[in-house]
Amino acid sequence: MKLNASLSLILLLALSATTMDASIIKKPPTKLVETSFKELTCTEEDQANVAEIINTMAENGKITLLFKQTHLKEVGAQINHLHPLKFLSSIFSKEDLKASMPQIWGDYFKRTSLLDGLVPSLTREANKGKLEQYLVDFAEEVNVTPESIKPYFDAQDWENLVLYLIHA
Repeated sequence: MKLNASLSLILLLALSATTMDASIIKKPPTKLVETSFKELTCTEEDQANVAEIINTMAENGKITLLFKQTHLKEVGAQINHLHPLKFLSSIFSKEDLKASMPQIWGDYFKRTSLLDGLVPSLTREANKGKLEQYLVDFAEEVNVTPESIKPYFDAQDWENLVLYLIHA
C-alpha cells in the first residue's frame, strides 16, 4: 500500500513539475511574414472552382440549386483556404463572372448564400488586420480606385462592397 501511495505521489509530482515547467517556459512570438496580394494563394484550380460556383448559382434556379447543394458545398470546401479578397478578385477581374453576379445578387436566396460564406471571412480577416494591406492591389486587380472602396473596408460593409463591385 505504501508503495502505491509513494508511486502516486511521485507521478503527481512529476506531472505537476511538467505542467509547471511548461507554464514557465515562454516561446518568443513568431514574426509574421508579410505576403503581397499577388503572392496570396489562388491556383488555376481555385479559379476554376470559383467560376463553377458563380456560374452554377447564376444559371440555375432555386430548385436546381437545392439538388446541387451538396456538390456546391464540396467545391466550396476546396476553396476555403482562399483569402476572401482573392475570392472576390477571382470573380470581379473576369468579365464573364462579373456579368453573372447580377443574376446572383437579384435573388435573395442566392445573394444570402453567397454572403453567408463571404461576410464572416472578410470580417475575420479585417479583425486580424489582413485586409487593409491588400486594398491597393485588390482595387487594381478588380479595376476600381482604392478610394472608391476604402469606405466599405472602413465600415466593414461587405454587402455594399460587393454591390459596388457589381456595378463598377
